[in-house]
Amino acid sequence: MFSLLVCDPHFPARAAVRLMARQALPTCAVDEVGDLPALLAALGSGRPYALLCLEPGLAPLGAAALVAQVRALRPDVPVLLLAADESPAVAAAALQAGALAYLRKSGPEEALFLALRDAMAGRSHLAVGRRDAAPRARAPLGMSPRQAEVLRCLMRGLTAKQIARALGISEGTVKTHTVAVFQALNVNSRTQAVVEAYRRGIPAES
Repeated sequence: MFSLLVCDPHFPARAAVRLMARQALPTCAVDEVGDLPALLAALGSGRPYALLCLEPGLAPLGAAALVAQVRALRPDVPVLLLAADESPAVAAAALQAGALAYLRKSGPEEALFLALRDAMAGRSHLAVGRRDAAPRARAPLGMSPRQAEVLRCLMRGLTAKQIARALGISEGTVKTHTVAVFQALNVNSRTQAVVEAYRRGIPAES
């Protein structure tokens, strides 16, 4: 069985990877961790992971240094980076350090699916975002500016209480806006909203 380890500090991002991985390979087994100590513990357990999907921003080391650390600990585990940093220089350094692939988080859902599929087949897949390559999609029609803000908070993994504090509104208002976001994206859950937002190229930051 193909075993995937996903490391990202935000649950919605991990959930999005899990959904895409199981679309690429339905029998895929997925373990999830949210910080560097948990990642190192999982890798140190000796479990035969076939792929690590990693957010390099979770450590202050930088992408290349983090990849080198992971590869030194488990050279048998290929590393696919799913990163918020779209710098070609950062991507190039990470790939030189041994990463199998570098994928931008703001990219479309199809890019993540193809990268996971290629990684599962042992092929490299470079997908480095450039701000001048293609315009990002705007928030869906019918979504107010406040609802778009709530969506971006959901994409960053914030809870309703954290969103309320960040935007200066009540939790009840957050829930109302969240329902409106679901309707605009034609989804039924936070995880589906995040996946659909990535598919449409909606950035997690304004």
